[in-house]
Amino acid sequence: MPDDRWAPKRAAPTIDVWVVEPDVADVGLLVAGLAHGERARAATLPAEQASRFVVARALLRGVVGARLGRPARDVVLRARCPVCAGPHGQVEVVPHGGGVPALHVSLTRAGPLIAVAVSDAGRVGVDVESCASVAAARLADVALSPAERGALRGGSPDTRAVALARSWVRKEAALKALGTGLRMDPALLDAHRRTANLPARGPAGAESGGGRTRVEIADLRLDRGAVGAVALLGAARGRRWSARLGARRRLSVVLHDGDAVLARLAAAPSQGP
Repeated sequence: MPDDRWAPKRAAPTIDVWVVEPDVADVGLLVAGLAHGERARAATLPAEQASRFVVARALLRGVVGARLGRPARDVVLRARCPVCAGPHGQVEVVPHGGGVPALHVSLTRAGPLIAVAVSDAGRVGVDVESCASVAAARLADVALSPAERGALRGGSPDTRAVALARSWVRKEAALKALGTGLRMDPALLDAHRRTANLPARGPAGAESGGGRTRVEIADLRLDRGAVGAVALLGAARGRRWSARLGARRRLSVVLHDGDAVLARLAAAPSQGP
């Protein structure tokens, strides 16, 4: 067995996350910077959902455009439902000229905050929820693994509510990184230790090599009664020593204020940030 004491330590992969409140921006100004298909989809949604959709897509375009050095409206995004082939589901950045995406993105817009996660280290997932809404949904008995349910025992009701919400957002973020979303039974995924391991025959795009697909998870430090998490899809670990090496590689998460991005977009929606 190789001696991993002398193995070089790999730098922690980074996920950048931008967070905004849903009602911070002038949605009318942001719509102009979206693609035609995005504007058409927003027009079909109820008012509140449409507003959240516009803010989330504008924020995503703004941060990706800044990273790639191009106007936000020139960023090409693609969303395609794997079930019905409709223009919804997880969003991808389409590289200029095709090929493998240089940036991987994820967004969440249903909770108390809108968040966009970006990384060049692999497929990512992000989720943000309020503790109160998760507690009201009574998810513990149907969505948590036995280990996750065991971790909730004891403590005050408030403590258990926060722990349940943290378990749920970790699980949601991991399922997004895997590319399955809730098409996979969330109770099959144990994320309470901030990592999740799945059998080698995991989602498309995950390396196998006879090992197990690994997802690294990190909590987001939020306030206003919200909890959040991000997840990064990693390579499978085929042997015990390589699994120990993988355990050293913790995620580095950088939180950004998304308000400034939206303000720049609203000031010049046709030009981007």
